Amino acid sequence: MTHITFRRKTALPFNVVMDMRLQGKVALVTGAAKRLGRFIALELGKRGCYVAVHYRTSEKEASETVNALRALGVKAETFKADLTDEEQVKAMMDAVAQTFGLLDILVNNAAVFLRTHFHQTDAATWRSIMDANLTSVFLCSRYAASLLEEGEGGVIVNISDTAAFNPWSAFLPYCVSKAGVIALTLGLAKILAPKVRVNCVALGTILPPEDYDENWRQEMSEKTLLKRLGTPEEVVQAVLFCITCDYLTGAVIPLDGGRFLR
Repeated sequence: MTHITFRRKTALPFNVVMDMRLQGKVALVTGAAKRLGRFIALELGKRGCYVAVHYRTSEKEASETVNALRALGVKAETFKADLTDEEQVKAMMDAVAQTFGLLDILVNNAAVFLRTHFHQTDAATWRSIMDANLTSVFLCSRYAASLLEEGEGGVIVNISDTAAFNPWSAFLPYCVSKAGVIALTLGLAKILAPKVRVNCVALGTILPPEDYDENWRQEMSEKTLLKRLGTPEEVVQAVLFCITCDYLTGAVIPLDGGRFLR
C-alpha cells in the first residue's frame, strides 16, 4: 500500500482556526480598516477566508488590517471606495473579482453614527446619513449580487442597530437609516433566493465612541437585561452564524443584551 503524506508548505499561526466551510472563500468587508469591521475581517481570515478590506479614508489602518490578515497566511488586499458613489462601488466590485476571481461573502458593515437634533437637521444632513448607511448597503448588494450568484451561491450579512425598533431622539436619521437596512435585508432575501442568503445583525451598544465617558457606559449597561455592553467578539459570533448556517435567510438577529425587550 502506498502512503501519501500531505504537508503544509508553511505552518499556520497558532491562533488560526480553520473552518472547512469557510476555507478559501472570498469575503468583502466594508469599513474593515478599524473597529468592528476589522474584528470581522480578522476572524474571517483566521477561519481561512481570503479578505477584501474596504476603506474610504483610513488607508493606514486598512493596510495594517491587510498585513495582519497576511500574517495569518491568507490572501488579503485593500480596496478604496466611497460607497455612496455608484461608479466607485461598481469599480470596487470589478477590482475584487479581478483580484480574487470570485466573491462568496459580503459584510455590509460601514456606517456613520452622528448625533443630529431634529430641529437643526437639514435635508443635506439627512441625505448624507441615508446615503452613508443605507444607499451604500443597497449599492454594494446590487453590484455584488451577480458575483455572489455564481457557483454555489453566496451570502450577505448586513449590520443594523436595534435603535431601528426604538429610535433615539438625538439620532433620528441614523435610526431611520438602520431601519431601512432591515427592510432592505428582508427584501433582498426574497429577491436573491435561493442562490444568495441575506441576513442582518442588529446591534446594541458594542463599541461606544471613545469620547463617551464611563458614566454613559454604565447607564447603557443598566438598560440591558444582561447589565453589560456587548463585545466585538460577540458580534463576530453572530456574523459567523449568519454566514455558516445554510438554512438561515431573511433573519434579523438582535444582539443587544436584551435591551430591546425593556
